[in-house]
Amino acid sequence: MPTELHQRARAAVRIVERVTGRRYTIAQFLREAIVAQLAVIARDYNRGREIYPDSEPLEPGRR
Repeated sequence: MPTELHQRARAAVRIVERVTGRRYTIAQFLREAIVAQLAVIARDYNRGREIYPDSEPLEPGRR
């Protein structure tokens, strides 16, 4: 992950904590981001169907 993207995510977590006064973690942020992206991919590429777990390893490295 690019350093700037990680730093922006960390800044977003701090903003949520400051504005809401509640604890918010980077893990929570990432979980919510993944769930949101899964919904987009299901809608746009999987005919709106749920995406089921796949335990097959992905090819390593960048594409």
